[in-house]
Amino acid sequence: MKLNKEISQDNYANWFALYHLCQNIGSQKAIHISSTEFGKILNLSQQTASRRINDLEEIGWIQRKIIGKDQVIRITKKGADVILAMYKNLRQILEEILIVGEVTEGMKEGGYYVRIPGYLAQFQEKLGFKPYFGTLNIQLSDLNKELLEENLKNQIPVRIEGFEDNKLGRTYGAVDCFICSVSRLDNQDVKVDSAILKIKRTHHKKNIVEILAEDYLREKLKLKDGDRLRIEFTKK
Repeated sequence: MKLNKEISQDNYANWFALYHLCQNIGSQKAIHISSTEFGKILNLSQQTASRRINDLEEIGWIQRKIIGKDQVIRITKKGADVILAMYKNLRQILEEILIVGEVTEGMKEGGYYVRIPGYLAQFQEKLGFKPYFGTLNIQLSDLNKELLEENLKNQIPVRIEGFEDNKLGRTYGAVDCFICSVSRLDNQDVKVDSAILKIKRTHHKKNIVEILAEDYLREKLKLKDGDRLRIEFTKK
């Protein structure tokens, strides 16, 4: 991965300082801040913080205006471009980190809901396949759940609308499906097109993810409880 020359090793201290300035400026156009206050934010001495501000001004990442003993700092377009470049690099790194979970025994409720005609018809129409009457349950670590949630923010879900069953007098909620592929961690050559189901009402324990596919995934990938599975999203 190529890094923008502005965020090269020589500039690490500067973009770290710029990052903290942006954090504190937030949606404001500028910030009133002294070198002492900035030093506390960076956990540096006042003298070192002052040098950081001077360096940022010299390389054109900030503009500074002295007002008495105070100073007003705003981020320049060049500085904003550096933050954007760093964001793009970090986003790419995040997207390339493996999301891995362990196959675990489910509560069989996935199979029940998939069979309901109001859901099944929409799954077939909107996902493009008739799903197996059941879901594969994956247990994620806290870190992998966070990575998954961050990745999902960059995906457009397929919406399965909620509906009412007048005969039973029951309402079924909407479900968001996120297109992905899954594979054994120890054999990533065989990938199966699938969908992650985002269900608001579920009785599953923490960090359980339900995977829906046309195939019976346990059989297709020869899975047993405890096997590790990788989740991937198609790059856009």
